[in-house]
Amino acid sequence: MRIAIPLTGTRGDVQPAVALGLELRRRGHDVFVGAPPNLVDFVTRAGLPAAACGPDVQQLYSSPEGQRALAAGSSFRLMQLVGKQMAGYATRMNREVIEVCEGADMIVSTMLTEDRAASVAEAMRVPMVSLHGFPSRMNGAYPFPGVLPPTARPPALVNRATWLLAENLRRVVFLKYLNQLRRELGLRGSLTSPAEMLARRSVPEVQIYDPALVPGLAEQWDARRPLVGFLPLERFTREAIGELAADHGELVAWIAQGEPPVYFGFGSMPIQDAHAVLSIVRDVCERLGLRGLVSAGWSDLDVTAAETGPDITVTGPVAHDIVFPLCAAAVHHGGIGTTFESLRAGLPTVVCSVSFDQPMWGGQVQRLGVGAHLTFQQLDREHLTAALRTALAEETRQRTKTLSAQLYSHADATSRTADIVESTAAG
Repeated sequence: MRIAIPLTGTRGDVQPAVALGLELRRRGHDVFVGAPPNLVDFVTRAGLPAAACGPDVQQLYSSPEGQRALAAGSSFRLMQLVGKQMAGYATRMNREVIEVCEGADMIVSTMLTEDRAASVAEAMRVPMVSLHGFPSRMNGAYPFPGVLPPTARPPALVNRATWLLAENLRRVVFLKYLNQLRRELGLRGSLTSPAEMLARRSVPEVQIYDPALVPGLAEQWDARRPLVGFLPLERFTREAIGELAADHGELVAWIAQGEPPVYFGFGSMPIQDAHAVLSIVRDVCERLGLRGLVSAGWSDLDVTAAETGPDITVTGPVAHDIVFPLCAAAVHHGGIGTTFESLRAGLPTVVCSVSFDQPMWGGQVQRLGVGAHLTFQQLDREHLTAALRTALAEETRQRTKTLSAQLYSHADATSRTADIVESTAAG
């Protein structure tokens, strides 16, 4: 069976679908991926054939305008930027999605590509599955991410109202471009939202995050939206793409020289002054008597020139599955992949969120009692000190240990998702 996987977004959006694609290929299927131009090499080195699909969103985020929007912590401002980028790319992306899906027997999309993929699948008369990396459909348990404060617990009616607003906003913004695609495909125009379009065709929407992180959500939906868990890249794949070239021997040796350190890694946060952030980390660790392991992958900080001291070390990107089990806690941006890895390793977690779904996951970490949440705008000595005191409390450690066992119980998420793809294709 030929399976097409059209993707767009950042690596966090692409990587889980690549993990699924590799599992489907191991099962004997012919898998072809459409990836953002900056991630085509990543996909091919992982072992899947790929072609460019969609714009380079990471380039947008790295631009001065994108960095200002990230620093402001406004999801709506970022959505405006992405919408502006997509408006200029819409016609080209329509063509690229069609080309990626040409000749496919099955289409697997993500929430970011499901609107186009749904029309292509309809025109080709082939089945489809969509992957959702965070709650992306109306429910009464949680509001649309970013609309309300992550600590808010509004009634179900209010939660549903936020989804109605968000889904209609998405429909209006992208309706013009989707109907242009439908005309190219020989289909009639449509006024329906992507959610309605997929519902009418009973397209499975696989929730690729763990149900233990969102208590009460599974009961809101039927079997069309199973919560299977996160889809991680396996170790041999990360070795193939060159991310585990170093065995972390020196880093592991440093960790073993004293008490387990706190891991600090801020992903794609818009840090303009890396040395100032390192100074905050150093002062907070000294205040709390902690050792700190700082991953400099989030900045242009020169690892060799970083001013640290005996209790702080600065390194490049690290293999989470190697390093996290050796740490005492983790501080990071709150992307679902890193959040899953830190909690699965049993680490109390401090989420320092920027936008999109990160504040939601930070709110869940705080709500579940397995850490703390602060926004990037709140990142200073006092807020970070208070957050780490909460994370390192004994009751937080115990709750995180309990949650870790639940996350490990869903280690078959990738194979379960592949089963859903195969059963959907079989009808």
